[in-house]
Amino acid sequence: MITDLNYLKSMSGGDTKFIREMIDLFREQIMEYKSIMPELLQKKDYDGLSKIAHKAKSSVAVMGMSEVAELLKELEILTHDQKEVERYEPLITHFLEQSELAIKELERSYK
Repeated sequence: MITDLNYLKSMSGGDTKFIREMIDLFREQIMEYKSIMPELLQKKDYDGLSKIAHKAKSSVAVMGMSEVAELLKELEILTHDQKEVERYEPLITHFLEQSELAIKELERSYK
């Protein structure tokens, strides 16, 4: 399992409609990140990339994706400091791949 919805379930009192809405919002956010992050990387807009990584970190944390949240925290810090530029693309790719898998997992669980 990539996701852990215990936080969402607890926060919502088990309201499946609310959880479904949060999953839909997560899917929309991931689609946005999927188009924005590679573009920012290509433009070498590392400040913008740092801000998106920060925003994305919150999105995945709500879905209980702690490993991916840590990866995004690392990306946020690296891009902010403009260090180890060669690591940005693999980190972004891993984030997007894990997020796509998470969406499929969540949709199977909450049809």
